[in-house]
Amino acid sequence: MKTLAEKTECPESLEPMRKAFGGTFIVAGGYGREDGNKAMAENHADMVAFGRLFLANPDLPKRFELNAPLNKYIRELFYAPEPVLGYTDYPFLEDSS
Repeated sequence: MKTLAEKTECPESLEPMRKAFGGTFIVAGGYGREDGNKAMAENHADMVAFGRLFLANPDLPKRFELNAPLNKYIRELFYAPEPVLGYTDYPFLEDSS
């Protein structure tokens, strides 16, 4: 797992939870494309959630597939009642067709 402010890897800290749970294990919190793939490849998780990245990148799977740049999310707009921005107005990748 990595924090937003600094890159701190600690996937082993979730191992006891993964073993105790025994079901499909989803991790979240600061994962990007590379470390999400690594968590899956090293069997630290069955799935990786990308909440904040999905808010700012409605086409996140396509961006990951193309290794395209990501929009930066604006944390100050999370859960703000006014103005209603940041959930539906982040740009998509340009249509290449």
